[in-house]
Amino acid sequence: MPKNIADEITEAEAKARQILQDARAEGSRLLARTRAEAETLAKESRQRYHRTLRESVLQLEETADRESEKTIEKGRNEAEELVKSHKDKVGVVAEWIAEEVMSRYGSDKG
Repeated sequence: MPKNIADEITEAEAKARQILQDARAEGSRLLARTRAEAETLAKESRQRYHRTLRESVLQLEETADRESEKTIEKGRNEAEELVKSHKDKVGVVAEWIAEEVMSRYGSDKG
């Protein structure tokens, strides 16, 4: 009988070692699969963030372009208004400058 019990214990120990080895192997597989999934999720997350950031930058650039066009157009309009408002003064100033030059330096016609 002791021989039979010893054999059973030996078999049970061997089965326990095999179960433990199988559990460790399964744990390693699960850990590797989980790490791969985590890396994939992290990569996808980075790609989504980059895509979102790129879209935001493009939207900001479009908004900036529209605003700059408005500012440029406003500046053009203001410049045209300034030119129009001073247009009649150009002749008066030019005549005054001509008179000053003539009075100081004389005329070549004479």
